[in-house]
Amino acid sequence: MNIQSISAQDSCCPKTSFKGMYVTLSEKNLGKNISREVVDTFNAKILPKIRMTQAAEADEVILKAGGAGKVIANSEDFKSKVDFFALAAGSGSRFAKLAQTVGNYNKISLPFKLNKTDDIHMLDFAMAMGKHFIGDEGVKTIVAPFATGSFGDIVENFRHNPVKDIVVCCGDNVFADKATDMMPFFTRLMNNPNKHVGLVGVKRTPEVVAERFGVLGVEIDKESGIAKLTGFEEKPPVEVARKMAVDGYNFANTGMFTLSKDVMAKIMDEINNGVNNIYKRGGDGLPKYKVDENGNKVLAEPYDFAEAVKYAHKMLPEWFGIESKEGSEVLIVDKWEDVGEPEALYAFANDIKQYSGNFPKEVKENINNAFEKRVHVKDETPYINFTDAENVSSEQINNAPLIEGVHIVV
Repeated sequence: MNIQSISAQDSCCPKTSFKGMYVTLSEKNLGKNISREVVDTFNAKILPKIRMTQAAEADEVILKAGGAGKVIANSEDFKSKVDFFALAAGSGSRFAKLAQTVGNYNKISLPFKLNKTDDIHMLDFAMAMGKHFIGDEGVKTIVAPFATGSFGDIVENFRHNPVKDIVVCCGDNVFADKATDMMPFFTRLMNNPNKHVGLVGVKRTPEVVAERFGVLGVEIDKESGIAKLTGFEEKPPVEVARKMAVDGYNFANTGMFTLSKDVMAKIMDEINNGVNNIYKRGGDGLPKYKVDENGNKVLAEPYDFAEAVKYAHKMLPEWFGIESKEGSEVLIVDKWEDVGEPEALYAFANDIKQYSGNFPKEVKENINNAFEKRVHVKDETPYINFTDAENVSSEQINNAPLIEGVHIVV
């Protein structure tokens, strides 16, 4: 199988228009290792099993979306007309303590033993979510030599390749919903020329989201159940979160979204003309800066995915003559975890059967069986077993490092 890895440096003048699915990685954060050990392994061992049902499941998605449209008319359109990006270039700062305990791993490359020769990684779950978009070359990686922000590799990709609709998923996010249940939402928006922004939100109490998650302002149509996006608040204080609540709940931004090719074209036109409106901002709303190696003050993260979505939402009236809320929708899911923190990782791992539905039957069963043996509450103590042994003693658990209320047995 021909697996193509490109870097931002190498991708300046691609000879062909790449198709399908990308994983964005960083050289600084183990990117080359992750490309080789996680992505290439996924292509070699899991993707062939996914291929057996890929077209049929894509057809099911199209049917659930209301049938074939002008953009997505058949299963091949997911690969040729849409780019799916799994964002996996982050430093994993929230994950640092666990990584130091377990070994030199980024959070998305942390291995869970399935058997003597095979592991499963967090990134595998994001890649399995995008299975309908994977082209003939398999999942491809973009390994950036330097950081330009969470949207930077997507911008770099579109500098030289035709602009397409995009679907983006954070590499450390896991959804209980199957791709065949979530992707009809994105497909329906892509097939509607008046819809340009789609996000995925999850219900959380104001106390949970406050100062931790971005909160989506939504307007829900009680008859259709469609949620229109009315605005954003980035990690608001609890008082603001409570004011934004609907029936006692907020809608936390999961970081999974779609932008239309028309929006991407507008953003790229601006960037190519030297105008950047999607840089990372701080809590005060001002640009975040850093000092480069030459002592110059530069933007810390020139291209940020959250800012790109916010900017696109704001600009819909000017760009397309439609109200922002009319051109943007939110899919509300029941269960989602951002596994950048050990506590969330444990919650996910302890309920693995809810999250493994995007894998082929054989792989799914192996994942469920492996996690059942290694993630437990023993003697009222939650723990994750990263050793080669399937069973560990109470003494081993109690003596293991305790991180965010979870014992890490290594």
